[in-house]
Amino acid sequence: MTSRRPSTVFLPQPCRTSLPSRVFAHLLLVVAALNLFCLQIATAQVSRGTVSGRLTDGGGGLLQGARVELQPSGASTVSNTQGEFTIENVAPGPYEMKVNFVGFAPFSSQVTVAAGQTARADAVLQVASKNEEVVVTAQRVHGEAEEVNRTRTADNVLQVLTSEVITSLPNANIADAVGRLPSVTLERDEGEGKYVQVRGTEPRYTNVTIDGVNVPSPESGVRQIKLDVVPSDLVESVEINKTLQANMDGDGIGGSVNMRTKTAGEQPTVTLYGLGGYTPILADGRGQTQFGGTIGQRFLKDKRLGILFGGTYDFNGRGINDVEPSPTTIQCDPGNCGSPSDNAPYFGTYNGEDIREYRYYRARFGFEGSADYRLNNGSSFYLRGLYSHFNNFGDRWVFTPNINSYTNSPFQGGPDGNMTMNIETRRPIQQVSSLTAGGHQVWPTWVLSWNVSASQSGTETRGYSTANFANQDPNAAINNVVFGVNLKDPYRPVIYPQNGVNIYDPSQYFLQSLDFENKSQTYQLNLQAGADLSKSYRWNGAYGTFAFGGKVRNAHKYNEPNDIIYNANDQASIPVNMFPVSNTDPNYYDKTYSLGYMPDFDEFRKFFLGHPDLFSVNLKSTNSRNLRNQWDLVERVSAGYLMNSLTFGKFRLYGGVRFEGTTEDNRGNLVQNGAISPLKMSGSYFDALPSAEVRYAIRTDTGIRFAYSRGLARPNFGDLAPYLVLNVAGARNTASIGNPNLKATHADNIDVLFEQYLKPLGLIQAGYFYKQIGDPIVQVQTNGVTYSGIPQSFIQTQMLNAGSAHVQGFEAAYQQRLSYLPSVLSALGISANYSYTTSQANGIPGRSDHPALVRQAPHTWNISPTYDRGRVSFRLGLSYNAANIFSYGYSDGAPLGLHGPNGDTYLYAHLQIDAQTSIRLVKGFTLVAYGLNLNNEVFGFYQGDPIWPIQREYYKPTIGGGFRWTSRGER
Repeated sequence: MTSRRPSTVFLPQPCRTSLPSRVFAHLLLVVAALNLFCLQIATAQVSRGTVSGRLTDGGGGLLQGARVELQPSGASTVSNTQGEFTIENVAPGPYEMKVNFVGFAPFSSQVTVAAGQTARADAVLQVASKNEEVVVTAQRVHGEAEEVNRTRTADNVLQVLTSEVITSLPNANIADAVGRLPSVTLERDEGEGKYVQVRGTEPRYTNVTIDGVNVPSPESGVRQIKLDVVPSDLVESVEINKTLQANMDGDGIGGSVNMRTKTAGEQPTVTLYGLGGYTPILADGRGQTQFGGTIGQRFLKDKRLGILFGGTYDFNGRGINDVEPSPTTIQCDPGNCGSPSDNAPYFGTYNGEDIREYRYYRARFGFEGSADYRLNNGSSFYLRGLYSHFNNFGDRWVFTPNINSYTNSPFQGGPDGNMTMNIETRRPIQQVSSLTAGGHQVWPTWVLSWNVSASQSGTETRGYSTANFANQDPNAAINNVVFGVNLKDPYRPVIYPQNGVNIYDPSQYFLQSLDFENKSQTYQLNLQAGADLSKSYRWNGAYGTFAFGGKVRNAHKYNEPNDIIYNANDQASIPVNMFPVSNTDPNYYDKTYSLGYMPDFDEFRKFFLGHPDLFSVNLKSTNSRNLRNQWDLVERVSAGYLMNSLTFGKFRLYGGVRFEGTTEDNRGNLVQNGAISPLKMSGSYFDALPSAEVRYAIRTDTGIRFAYSRGLARPNFGDLAPYLVLNVAGARNTASIGNPNLKATHADNIDVLFEQYLKPLGLIQAGYFYKQIGDPIVQVQTNGVTYSGIPQSFIQTQMLNAGSAHVQGFEAAYQQRLSYLPSVLSALGISANYSYTTSQANGIPGRSDHPALVRQAPHTWNISPTYDRGRVSFRLGLSYNAANIFSYGYSDGAPLGLHGPNGDTYLYAHLQIDAQTSIRLVKGFTLVAYGLNLNNEVFGFYQGDPIWPIQREYYKPTIGGGFRWTSRGER
């Protein structure tokens, strides 16, 4: 339910609803009865004992995700990141302990439990045959075995990527790796994955955590974290929870991504690596460098103390060839597009395009560290930290031909075409950090887990600055260009001069303005504490666990822009060719387009500092840009939950409910023609989020799951900020307005999943999911809006809750080592997945149709053949995302309809091919060779239909190689 208390009156107020008090009272009664019932059972039981141990393979590697059972009691558990397990509340007596880990032979041993004591039962698992040993002990395949087992034994629908699998392809960051999982699509930026989108939902619907702790976004305004900030070598594994449970944060409608940091293993370990690559783009090509390492060891008696530290660095000198056309519609009578009649038909064409060149210096480095101390009874304490730093530096040159009128054809411009250009330097520094302390305390019948954490993310911009060039002389050649539009290749529209004008003549371009961003910054700090208490019990021969807990999170995010705009006092005195050229690219875009004069922005900065008297501050534009984006927000989330699980026979039942209360305090600015007024709003809301799952074991290696959960997605911070910016510009007055009254989006989620685990190592999964979404948030444009005391009317844009939506789909995955094949074919393996999704959004203002949800790709698939024989390991990766809506733009009555230039904005379909091979050498060395983006896939957007592109950029393939070394040598 939602309840907000506005302190200003100009913002529209949404309808408010409240959770019926009777429903809430009934929920409390049910929870109280469940609590008393379980406690009554617990107190009736006799003194119990505990069984704990550690699972390893023959080489000392920890086995995570193994299933451990005690017979004949039926009690069971799953080994954790340290290969450890604990089964509490065990009646005294002898038992047979059974361990099952796909890819290894079953293990069993005898253990005797004494009242009030902990029985230690470590186990070393062996492969069943020599053939399987070759498979399971290979570096990447050992990681695949862990993935399969963690997926199999998870209480919810879970998919896992281990570090061995992540680094088996040239994944530049965590997003690139996660994008290879079923029903996951990527929003890409500058050639790398940026945001993950799970099961046809936008990035805001996916929660991201580090070791279970919420991580704030380094970007201003949004909640979703840019995963390109985190290097791919910095984590032990990545999990995607596709169904929610009561002990998980509720904000994960699409899913929840958890990055787990590394911890010290049983054997002392040192790993080092160094890689280099080359991309044939720009004039001289661009280089790529990666290096890093990890060192970890356990100390003291029984290896109780574990310490690990790791670091990584990568540099990517990426180059980008990018063209961004501007499709539009115009009216034309036959042979007359200059002054058509009112009823003339519409035609699609282009009125301009940006021809862009990017030169990047992207550098990432990060560190991770952990320390843990283990007690004899399975209890432990830990301290974990992660820091990642991303210098997303780059330079950009843009040349823009503009068609300002048309003559006898939609593709024939008039004599008043003109050219502009701009040069930009980008120096944003982004950081993500997290520090967590916690513990796991085990008693004979109770387990307490707790953690306290601080996490911070932010962006500090030290120069996101632009120099703009044009010519103010109306008689200048570049202001009198006759342009034509060449659509021979509809995906590469060319606007070309027809009257002999040299549109790249540097003497024609003069500096108009400079935009200096001087240490703008946005930061968010999360402080969090939580605790979970669980108790195992037996009831009528069934084994159960009752748990309850709580969490408090305080988030403080602010945005402080400092962007100063200067105008040149004489806009015809500083030509661009006063400054030396710093970049050329004779093969730009395969010579379909050409570039002009490209100096370095630092030359303009030096000129400005040496001649400040030639410039003056544009105060109106500076204040409007800075103060509209200046805001401060504090959000507090308090949560509690109760959950119960019960295992009997072939069934495992789970049910729980989570309660979350959210309060917000927002501050922003009203900016009206230079006048500034501070604004403040606050609000609160409460959510009850039930969840349940039934898992049925059809056979030992076959099962089916049914799950239901309710989740939410809170509005973006920037959309909640209370601001109003009015721009009075004569015929077209515009207004941009925040909305602190936005309600969180909620969804009811249903999942059905079939699972078949294969021998010697593999799985088949097939499932259906459905999400009913309430109050999705969309951007709405409204014409003719008026404000109190202001005579003009405005075209207003604002984020609003709109109607409802649903998304549903089918996903399937297949993974297997094909060791049963004869001879050399037995080294083959395959990992493949496919997802189909469909969706519908209802009640979007301004349109009567029912479009798909934004970011919902109808088809996604990944195919990854592998080959592991002897010392050679090879993996090929093909990843495909179908076209999907990036943002809504269509409205009823738009010329040329839904699929014309006024349609919605789509991401183009994307198919990328990558490959990597490794050869194990002597003394722990491994030779690595890789190819990234081997098919030079395009990235871009289109309007309505693929034939109306608004961006298409290329990066060229990258080829590289290097070495990895581990002190453990052969596994």
